[in-house]
Parts: sequence; C-alpha cells; structure tokens
Amino acid sequence: MMPAVQVTVPMTTGDRKLTLTLPASVVRQLKARTAEQDTTVRALVLEALARAGYAVPVEEIRDRRRPARQRRERAP
Repeated sequence: MMPAVQVTVPMTTGDRKLTLTLPASVVRQLKARTAEQDTTVRALVLEALARAGYAVPVEEIRDRRRPARQRRERAP
C-alpha cells in the first residue's frame, strides 16, 4: 500500500475546456442522470472528481445555467 501524499494544488481562475471521447453507453447514462437531477454534465463530472479526491471547490459543483423558469421564458 502506498503512503498517503498530501498535495497542495494552486487554484487558478477561470475555466478550461476539456474534450473527451467516451463510450456511447456512458454518454447516455450521463444525459439520463442530468435529466433526472436537472443538472449539467459539468456539475456531475465535478462532483465525481471531488468524490475521487480531487480538489474541487464546492462552489464550482453547481448548475451554472439560468434558473429553469428563465430558460422556459426564453425558449422559442
């Protein structure tokens, strides 16, 4: 068993784009979960990364879309 290592990760400002190629079945599961939880893939992935031990600021694990009512009002 490897000893625990504490790593300090400097927080940077802003977001960076990451493109992934995932199995179609995983993408379907992600989309289904986002619909069930009324959230985004970004929020689900950040939550999973935080649970896996990555330093994810809790304020980043949120749905950054406009509130649902505003989205409905703006829809064509």
